[in-house]
Parts: sequence; C-alpha cells; structure tokens
Amino acid sequence: MVLPAYRTFLLVTALLLKTTACTTLPSASKEYDSFAAYAEAVFRHQNDLTSRLMALSDSEQLEDDEAVEEAEQAMIDACHLLNEYAEMENSGESPGLFFKREVQASIETCDQKIEQLEALLASVKKQPL
Repeated sequence: MVLPAYRTFLLVTALLLKTTACTTLPSASKEYDSFAAYAEAVFRHQNDLTSRLMALSDSEQLEDDEAVEEAEQAMIDACHLLNEYAEMENSGESPGLFFKREVQASIETCDQKIEQLEALLASVKKQPL
C-alpha cells in the first residue's frame, strides 16, 4: 500500500514527536525534577560564575591567566545553546522542538565546563598574587 505524501509526513512527524517525548534528563541532573529546573540551575550557576569573574577582574584580584581565559572561553562555547534558549524564553519566543533537543544534548557539557572553571578559579585564588 502506498501512502499519499501528506499521510507519510504525518506518520513521520508523529514518530519523531513520540521519540523526542521519551528523552531523559542528563545523568548530572538527578537532583532535579525536570529538565527545565536543571537548565535553570545551570544557567544561574553560569551567570553567578561570570559575575564573580568580572568582579575579580575589576578588583584586579585575578591577574591575566591564560588557563582561566581558556576555561572561560570553553564554558562560553559549551553554554551558548543554553544562553540562546534562555534569551528566547525571556523574550517570549517559543523554542522549537529540535532546538530544545540540541540544548538538552549540550547542557551536561555546559555544566561540566562551569565546574571546571570554578575549580580553576578556586586554585588560582589560593595562590599568592
């Protein structure tokens, strides 16, 4: 039996929606009830860390450190989808399903880069300036 093109499209769309609905939270997010809660926590953690970095730089408590700059750039790169998602949500836009899936796939790496930068900052701050 040959299905007309629109029926095939509807069938494929329904299958895609069904598979995307079965996604799970990243393993690092076990303490959160939903992806949205995990994403918000990671986003807030990133913003807090960025604010601390700016304050340290402004007060000259943090000398130019290539490792810190590289770790900060790695965090920015890893978290860019999460930041785009937050901007869309904040402006009232509705992110598409596939974009949400990309954010879900990237969030654990973003969280890891935040943790790495935070650990690096802690070790740099302990050293005498």
